[in-house]
Amino acid sequence: MAMKRNHKKNSVLAALCAVIITSGGCKAMKSYESLKLNDTQSNPFYYQNDLGITQIGDPFILKASDGLYYLFCTSSPSSGYYCWKSEDMVHWSGKNLCFTKESDSWCKDSFWAPEVVEYEGRYYMYYTASQENGSLRIGVAVSELPGGPYKDIKKEPLFDFGYAAIDANVLIDEDGSKYLYYSRDCSENAIGDVNKSEIYGVKLGDDMISVEGEPLLLATPEQDWELGSISPLWNEGPEVIRHENTYYLTYSANFFGGSSYSVGYATSDSPLGTYEKSDHNPILFSGNPKTVSGPGHHGFTTSPDGTELWMAYHTHTDPKTGGGNRKVNIDRVLFAEDGSMYVNGPTLCEIPIPSDGTYTNYAAEASIAGADNTKLLTDEIFTIHKKYSNYDCIVPVKDSKASITFEFSEPQEITDILLYKGVTKGKELSDVKAVLDDRLESASVKVSDDVDQRSTILSFDKQKVKKIELLLTPKEGAPEVAVSEISILGSN
Repeated sequence: MAMKRNHKKNSVLAALCAVIITSGGCKAMKSYESLKLNDTQSNPFYYQNDLGITQIGDPFILKASDGLYYLFCTSSPSSGYYCWKSEDMVHWSGKNLCFTKESDSWCKDSFWAPEVVEYEGRYYMYYTASQENGSLRIGVAVSELPGGPYKDIKKEPLFDFGYAAIDANVLIDEDGSKYLYYSRDCSENAIGDVNKSEIYGVKLGDDMISVEGEPLLLATPEQDWELGSISPLWNEGPEVIRHENTYYLTYSANFFGGSSYSVGYATSDSPLGTYEKSDHNPILFSGNPKTVSGPGHHGFTTSPDGTELWMAYHTHTDPKTGGGNRKVNIDRVLFAEDGSMYVNGPTLCEIPIPSDGTYTNYAAEASIAGADNTKLLTDEIFTIHKKYSNYDCIVPVKDSKASITFEFSEPQEITDILLYKGVTKGKELSDVKAVLDDRLESASVKVSDDVDQRSTILSFDKQKVKKIELLLTPKEGAPEVAVSEISILGSN
């Protein structure tokens, strides 16, 4: 009788357990609701290079006091420059001829590399052009409006030190002092048997249209990556910015029409040097010349909300042919803990638009578990080239799976999770899926094998969550997987 009673009791327990399992209450066999993923093609959070502007070179973006962006490029080299306008740095319109040579101008042609500075309610355009004798010089034109029209204010070059000069850039320092940077062009700068373009700096007058003193040599082609062409050699397109009391002189090297055209930088504690070139150079380069060729000649600007630094640069419209037909790209610029400058680029994949207050990345607000170096997942630096594998977070694999968990102190409303794959060889991912609060599970999303497709995006309707677990499947039985960065976005 006792055996019969126990059998009956066990039967009841088994039935009860079945009910619990079916309802999702048994922890041994979790049952999740399905998290439906959305297509990202029309998602306003994202953009992709290029930006639809071709047949240009040397892009420079001015963020004007009217809240709009203005793009100036080498765009009408025989007569002047066009200007485009944007609210978000991504969508451009209103192509307008903003500067054209006048009949009595000192300029003949070769209108290159315009940059515009806003100062005391006026806009100063510094540009390159050739004189009647073909020698290149830098001029300055002025407008009351950021989009022009610009008129040459001096009817002669800004300065003449007896040699060809191109690619002007202006820094107005925190104390109000002004500096002009330019490249002494290789066409008139033979050093021994080698023609070189070298970067100089000089004080700019408070009137913005004169220089003071003698120029100083700041940079010359000398690092291995700059010497491939033998003669001529180039350091050109200088840009100087200040970050935490350090001056960063960024520049382009090699021939603009070839795939090796790239960006490097040097640092100094003074605007006019001495500058020391970085061991990390180049920081922006082709990497995959079949799809991205000749990134360089850049300018800097900030995101609409002012929290991010961005670089505008050109690449060849057709990577196979290179040459002078180039297009506009933008990518984010960051600084590592040791002060090293880093560019999240060149990119072709979908990435978030410059920060404009419409979304927030919550990833850094969470406590993160799953690996020893998880801080690398939220430093906002994602890797593109294998030389930066030290920015990868290495996640161990157990039972053919790896996982990263984000947990917030308070629930957050989110819509998108972005995973940027790492570059460490032998630690590739196959796919990723998300589990939200142990209740919602997404379908697996394949991580692309394409070297240019760095981001994998899980986009869904707004969810309020406190915990996110990302389940990572290693490729080909890898013992670890490399993840560069994870962003968790929510609309504001």
